[in-house]
Amino acid sequence: MTGTPDEVPSADAINASPWTVANLLTIFRIVLMVPFLYLIAQGRYGAALAIFFLASLTDFADGYVARKFKQHSRLGRLLDPLADKLLTTAAFVVMAIPRSDFGSIPIWLALAVVGRDLLIVLGALVVYRRTGFKDFKPTLLGKINTFVELGLIVWFLVFHTTGKLLYLLPFMYGIVAISVVASGTEYVMQGVSILKSDTNLRNQ
Repeated sequence: MTGTPDEVPSADAINASPWTVANLLTIFRIVLMVPFLYLIAQGRYGAALAIFFLASLTDFADGYVARKFKQHSRLGRLLDPLADKLLTTAAFVVMAIPRSDFGSIPIWLALAVVGRDLLIVLGALVVYRRTGFKDFKPTLLGKINTFVELGLIVWFLVFHTTGKLLYLLPFMYGIVAISVVASGTEYVMQGVSILKSDTNLRNQ
Protein backbone atom coordinates (compact mmCIF):
# COMPACT_ATOMS: atom_id res chain seq x y z
CA MET A 1 0.00 0.00 0.00
CA THR A 2 1.55 3.26 -1.08
CA GLY A 3 0.57 6.84 -1.69
CA THR A 4 -1.94 9.16 -0.13
CA PRO A 5 -5.75 9.10 -0.12
CA ASP A 6 -6.01 11.75 -2.84
CA GLU A 7 -3.54 10.05 -5.19
CA VAL A 8 -5.07 9.30 -8.62
CA PRO A 9 -4.12 6.54 -11.07
CA SER A 10 -1.87 7.45 -13.98
CA ALA A 11 -3.23 8.03 -17.47
CA ASP A 12 -1.86 4.67 -18.57
CA ALA A 13 -3.77 2.93 -15.77
CA ILE A 14 -7.00 4.66 -16.77
CA ASN A 15 -6.78 4.34 -20.54
CA ALA A 16 -5.11 0.99 -21.15
CA SER A 17 -7.28 -1.87 -22.37
CA PRO A 18 -7.65 -4.67 -19.78
CA TRP A 19 -7.01 -7.34 -22.43
CA THR A 20 -3.27 -6.85 -22.72
CA VAL A 21 -0.47 -9.37 -23.07
CA ALA A 22 0.63 -8.53 -19.52
CA ASN A 23 -2.80 -9.31 -18.11
CA LEU A 24 -3.09 -12.51 -20.17
CA LEU A 25 0.24 -13.65 -18.69
CA THR A 26 -1.12 -12.95 -15.21
CA ILE A 27 -4.30 -14.92 -15.95
CA PHE A 28 -2.16 -17.75 -17.31
CA ARG A 29 -0.26 -17.79 -13.99
CA ILE A 30 -3.52 -18.24 -12.12
CA VAL A 31 -4.61 -21.06 -14.47
CA LEU A 32 -1.30 -22.87 -13.95
CA MET A 33 -2.22 -23.46 -10.31
CA VAL A 34 -4.66 -26.16 -11.42
CA PRO A 35 -2.09 -28.51 -13.03
CA PHE A 36 0.43 -27.68 -10.29
CA LEU A 37 -1.90 -28.76 -7.50
CA TYR A 38 -3.03 -31.79 -9.50
CA LEU A 39 0.55 -32.96 -10.09
CA ILE A 40 1.42 -32.50 -6.41
CA ALA A 41 -1.62 -34.58 -5.45
CA GLN A 42 -0.49 -37.28 -7.89
CA GLY A 43 3.04 -37.30 -6.47
CA ARG A 44 4.56 -36.14 -9.75
CA TYR A 45 6.88 -33.62 -8.15
CA GLY A 46 9.25 -33.18 -11.08
CA ALA A 47 6.43 -32.18 -13.40
CA ALA A 48 4.95 -29.97 -10.66
CA LEU A 49 8.33 -28.23 -10.38
CA ALA A 50 8.31 -27.47 -14.12
CA ILE A 51 4.80 -26.01 -13.92
CA PHE A 52 5.59 -23.91 -10.85
CA PHE A 53 8.83 -22.64 -12.40
CA LEU A 54 6.88 -21.60 -15.51
CA ALA A 55 4.32 -19.83 -13.31
CA SER A 56 7.16 -18.03 -11.50
CA LEU A 57 8.58 -16.82 -14.81
CA THR A 58 5.25 -15.28 -15.80
CA ASP A 59 5.40 -13.22 -12.59
CA PHE A 60 8.46 -11.43 -13.94
CA ALA A 61 7.33 -11.51 -17.57
CA ASP A 62 4.01 -9.74 -17.03
CA GLY A 63 5.68 -6.91 -15.11
CA TYR A 64 8.33 -6.49 -17.81
CA VAL A 65 5.76 -6.45 -20.60
CA ALA A 66 3.57 -3.95 -18.73
CA ARG A 67 6.50 -1.56 -18.24
CA LYS A 68 8.09 -2.06 -21.66
CA PHE A 69 4.92 -1.65 -23.71
CA LYS A 70 2.99 0.65 -21.33
CA GLN A 71 0.29 -1.93 -20.67
CA HIS A 72 -0.52 -0.85 -17.11
CA SER A 73 -4.22 -1.15 -16.33
CA ARG A 74 -6.56 -1.16 -13.35
CA LEU A 75 -7.30 -4.83 -14.00
CA GLY A 76 -3.59 -5.59 -14.00
CA ARG A 77 -3.09 -3.79 -10.69
CA LEU A 78 -5.73 -6.05 -9.20
CA LEU A 79 -4.83 -9.32 -10.93
CA ASP A 80 -1.05 -9.29 -10.50
CA PRO A 81 -0.90 -9.21 -6.67
CA LEU A 82 -3.95 -11.51 -6.55
CA ALA A 83 -2.19 -14.05 -8.77
CA ASP A 84 0.95 -13.85 -6.60
CA LYS A 85 -1.02 -14.39 -3.41
CA LEU A 86 -3.04 -17.27 -4.85
CA LEU A 87 0.07 -18.95 -6.21
CA THR A 88 2.19 -18.62 -3.08
CA THR A 89 -0.66 -19.41 -0.69
CA ALA A 90 -1.68 -22.54 -2.62
CA ALA A 91 1.93 -23.68 -2.92
CA PHE A 92 2.82 -23.18 0.75
CA VAL A 93 -0.38 -24.81 1.98
CA VAL A 94 -0.08 -27.89 -0.24
CA MET A 95 3.67 -28.26 0.39
CA ALA A 96 3.15 -28.04 4.17
CA ILE A 97 0.95 -31.16 4.14
CA PRO A 98 2.98 -34.07 5.61
CA ARG A 99 3.77 -36.85 3.12
CA SER A 100 5.40 -40.23 3.49
CA ASP A 101 7.09 -40.06 0.08
CA PHE A 102 8.23 -36.43 0.07
CA GLY A 103 9.34 -33.68 2.42
CA SER A 104 7.12 -30.87 3.63
CA ILE A 105 7.57 -27.20 4.41
CA PRO A 106 7.29 -26.36 8.14
CA ILE A 107 3.70 -25.64 9.09
CA TRP A 108 4.74 -22.53 11.05
CA LEU A 109 6.25 -21.05 7.87
CA ALA A 110 3.13 -21.77 5.82
CA LEU A 111 1.01 -20.15 8.52
CA ALA A 112 3.28 -17.09 8.51
CA VAL A 113 3.03 -16.72 4.73
CA VAL A 114 -0.76 -17.15 4.67
CA GLY A 115 -1.21 -14.94 7.76
CA ARG A 116 0.77 -12.11 6.18
CA ASP A 117 -1.35 -12.21 3.04
CA LEU A 118 -4.58 -12.22 5.04
CA LEU A 119 -3.31 -9.29 7.11
CA ILE A 120 -2.56 -7.30 3.94
CA VAL A 121 -5.93 -8.07 2.35
CA LEU A 122 -7.88 -7.21 5.52
CA GLY A 123 -5.77 -4.09 6.05
CA ALA A 124 -6.39 -2.92 2.50
CA LEU A 125 -10.11 -3.48 3.00
CA VAL A 126 -10.10 -1.41 6.18
CA VAL A 127 -8.18 1.40 4.48
CA TYR A 128 -10.55 1.38 1.50
CA ARG A 129 -13.68 1.38 3.65
CA ARG A 130 -12.44 4.26 5.82
CA THR A 131 -10.71 6.42 3.19
CA GLY A 132 -11.81 5.28 -0.26
CA PHE A 133 -8.15 4.86 -1.20
CA LYS A 134 -7.71 2.03 -3.69
CA ASP A 135 -4.49 2.73 -5.57
CA PHE A 136 -2.61 -0.02 -3.76
CA LYS A 137 0.77 -0.98 -5.19
CA PRO A 138 3.35 -3.58 -4.15
CA THR A 139 6.28 -2.15 -2.21
CA LEU A 140 9.93 -3.03 -2.76
CA LEU A 141 9.96 -5.32 0.27
CA GLY A 142 6.70 -6.83 -0.98
CA LYS A 143 8.28 -7.64 -4.33
CA ILE A 144 11.34 -9.11 -2.61
CA ASN A 145 9.06 -11.22 -0.41
CA THR A 146 7.24 -12.61 -3.44
CA PHE A 147 10.60 -13.41 -5.05
CA VAL A 148 11.96 -15.31 -2.04
CA GLU A 149 8.67 -17.17 -1.48
CA LEU A 150 8.51 -18.34 -5.09
CA GLY A 151 12.21 -19.16 -4.96
CA LEU A 152 11.78 -21.28 -1.85
CA ILE A 153 9.07 -23.41 -3.47
CA VAL A 154 11.21 -23.93 -6.57
CA TRP A 155 14.34 -24.91 -4.63
CA PHE A 156 12.35 -26.97 -2.13
CA LEU A 157 11.05 -29.09 -5.00
CA VAL A 158 14.49 -29.23 -6.65
CA PHE A 159 16.29 -30.30 -3.47
CA HIS A 160 13.73 -32.95 -2.54
CA THR A 161 13.43 -34.26 -6.10
CA THR A 162 17.21 -34.64 -6.42
CA GLY A 163 17.86 -35.50 -2.77
CA LYS A 164 20.71 -32.99 -2.68
CA LEU A 165 21.47 -29.77 -0.73
CA LEU A 166 18.63 -30.40 1.71
CA TYR A 167 20.75 -28.89 4.48
CA LEU A 168 20.24 -25.45 2.87
CA LEU A 169 16.49 -25.46 3.43
CA PRO A 170 16.47 -24.33 7.10
CA PHE A 171 18.57 -21.33 6.11
CA MET A 172 16.11 -20.54 3.30
CA TYR A 173 13.18 -20.89 5.72
CA GLY A 174 14.81 -18.21 7.86
CA ILE A 175 15.20 -15.85 4.91
CA VAL A 176 11.54 -16.24 3.98
CA ALA A 177 10.45 -15.71 7.59
CA ILE A 178 12.47 -12.49 7.87
CA SER A 179 11.06 -11.29 4.55
CA VAL A 180 7.49 -12.07 5.66
CA VAL A 181 7.88 -10.08 8.87
CA ALA A 182 9.69 -7.14 7.23
CA SER A 183 7.31 -6.76 4.30
CA GLY A 184 4.24 -7.31 6.45
CA THR A 185 5.41 -4.62 8.87
CA GLU A 186 6.04 -2.22 5.99
CA TYR A 187 2.51 -2.70 4.64
CA VAL A 188 1.00 -2.15 8.09
CA MET A 189 3.01 1.05 8.56
CA GLN A 190 1.94 2.38 5.17
CA GLY A 191 -1.68 1.51 5.88
CA VAL A 192 -1.50 3.44 9.14
CA SER A 193 0.10 6.36 7.29
CA ILE A 194 -2.75 6.47 4.76
CA LEU A 195 -5.32 6.43 7.57
CA LYS A 196 -3.52 9.25 9.40
CA SER A 197 -3.26 11.33 6.21
CA ASP A 198 -6.97 10.90 5.57
CA THR A 199 -7.79 11.92 9.16
CA ASN A 200 -5.63 15.04 8.86
CA LEU A 201 -7.32 16.02 5.59
CA ARG A 202 -10.77 15.65 7.14
CA ASN A 203 -9.74 17.81 10.12
CA GLN A 204 -8.47 20.67 7.98
